[in-house]
Amino acid sequence: MIEFALAFALLAGQPAARASSVTTELEQIEQRIAAAWKNGDCAAWGAVAADEWSVVHITGAVITKAQALEMCRKPQAPIDTFAIDQIVVRPFGDTAVVTGRTMVTTGGNDPETVRLRFTDVFVRRGGRWQVVASHATRLAP
Repeated sequence: MIEFALAFALLAGQPAARASSVTTELEQIEQRIAAAWKNGDCAAWGAVAADEWSVVHITGAVITKAQALEMCRKPQAPIDTFAIDQIVVRPFGDTAVVTGRTMVTTGGNDPETVRLRFTDVFVRRGGRWQVVASHATRLAP
């Protein structure tokens, strides 16, 4: 009976451990995505986004991966800060929904700070996570 209880406890803990591992991995990916965009590393950013990825932008426009890569290559203003926090990861097997908050401050001639909430949908393909869809909502200043 003790062996059964121990085996059950070990098995019951596995999904939680797996979910914790996925949470940590996706939190790190979100931070790498932000750093890649801030640093103009468009190839690194693009490697995480699936070919079919699109975002409902804070303007309400739908932006495709190709359009976002062009924006990355030709930014309107230099990015001074790009911070992400309040990340929540909800894994569902090989899919996960990640939400969080972003603050971006740009420099140049017309400095601006943009705060937003985001949702990213990730799918694990070929052993790696790719973001397949995103949504952003601008927060009041």
